[in-house]
Amino acid sequence: MDNVQKALVATLMDYAEAGLDIPGSQDIKVDMIFDTDFFQGEANKSSLLQTNSEKDLTQSHITKKVSDNRLPFRKKDLQWDLISNAVESANNAMDIKTLEESISNFTGFYSIKGSSGMVFATGNSAANVMVISEPPGRVEEIESVPYAGSTGELFKNIFAALELSLDGTKKSGLYVLPSVPFRLVRDVYSKVSDLDLIRPFLQRHIKIVSPRFLVLVGKIPGDILGLSDQFMGDEENGCIGFYEGIPAVEIEGMNSMIQSPEKKRRTWNNLKLLKNLMNEECQ
Repeated sequence: MDNVQKALVATLMDYAEAGLDIPGSQDIKVDMIFDTDFFQGEANKSSLLQTNSEKDLTQSHITKKVSDNRLPFRKKDLQWDLISNAVESANNAMDIKTLEESISNFTGFYSIKGSSGMVFATGNSAANVMVISEPPGRVEEIESVPYAGSTGELFKNIFAALELSLDGTKKSGLYVLPSVPFRLVRDVYSKVSDLDLIRPFLQRHIKIVSPRFLVLVGKIPGDILGLSDQFMGDEENGCIGFYEGIPAVEIEGMNSMIQSPEKKRRTWNNLKLLKNLMNEECQ
């Protein structure tokens, strides 16, 4: 195996371990990696492209000004079209089931193309508390749960301390949905971020369920909903934000707390505020 082959294998392994998919790598088969003819073929393609490029240099120079002037406007049009389609698709959903179908059928998401399954929502949709969690990882996608393994245990324990659970009643239950219902995959060519495209679907989900309280896990939910600035207050005493009049608190991500246990303090301070609000409503 020559140096080029070794480099490709190492790159594929690095991306796999990081939980990322390489755009275009789906067409590369394992046996192709060790096939000398494959690399020779790619080299021939590169040589041919270079020759064609030299032949088309004059024509490219002539049309460059026209192309450069038109591209930015076309790119903006494509961005607006994608976002507009996402908003329309989300608003057409009248209930949770049709919303799930709308997300599954929406073709604008880049990440979903490499997803092994969508993690939509779990728990009691009639519960007062809605938890908007982080995007799922590979294991969560396979098991179709917001959190699995050690992060799943931590999640259960945190909310058990508030006497809340996935199988609880309206007052003691949780309704949990990932902010993005599939594993995020990096895309350097994307015209519109998947976070921008999921926004109208997440907003619609909240409107349909109409929770009394929101708990945002990690930074991504707040970024999507435009609430990040509201959670930059006193970490020692906790901070309450509001989304469309709904009280909301932000807690640290599950993996973040496992790696840095001291971050549990901020989570607990904010959840105490949530508990106080819930107790006030019951009085």
